[in-house]
Amino acid sequence: MTRFAGKFDPIQLRSGGVGTNAGAAADAVSVGDTFGSIRATSPKYDQIAADAMQTRSQEKQAAMQAEAAVTSAGIQAKASIKAADKAASAEKSAGMMGTIGSIAGAAIPLLSDESTKHTVDTIDDALDTLRNLRPVTFFYKEEYSASPERMHHGFIAQEFQKEMPDATYYDESIGKLCIDTTDLIGLLVRANQQLETRLTRLEAKQALAAV
Repeated sequence: MTRFAGKFDPIQLRSGGVGTNAGAAADAVSVGDTFGSIRATSPKYDQIAADAMQTRSQEKQAAMQAEAAVTSAGIQAKASIKAADKAASAEKSAGMMGTIGSIAGAAIPLLSDESTKHTVDTIDDALDTLRNLRPVTFFYKEEYSASPERMHHGFIAQEFQKEMPDATYYDESIGKLCIDTTDLIGLLVRANQQLETRLTRLEAKQALAAV
């Protein structure tokens, strides 16, 4: 017994056992704290996923809005181009009609002084010439008139040219065949004179037949 007295101490063993349990408890607390700290500082994957879904939704909405804006801009651009073409066409038509109007206006104050003319002859038969003309009603096409809905009375230049070639001319400034309707004034006056003469003769003939 003396041999083991210095080596075996039940109290020391018990004391050591108590120390070992306390250390284990401390270790357990330390591990719990560590996991809690890790959990607190670790990424919140559910929040990240929710944020990602929201971001994708916002990006998709922004893309749809951008596409709608581009489509709208394209439609507006197309409408603007169409309006510009229409305005240009109207301007061109107005310019052309203005030119025609200027020509017609310039044709009114024709020189009539005898000193400006030569080879003056009386019109023999205006009725025959007028009889071959074809008066028509017509509407100008939109590109040639500011008022395409307005009906006009007149002639077709190509037909008019066959009967009155000297009163028909080609205007290079507008690239169209035109007529000088002032030439009709003399024909109309002469035709009226012819009809009056015929009527007078007919009345005289009837008066003699009644005697």
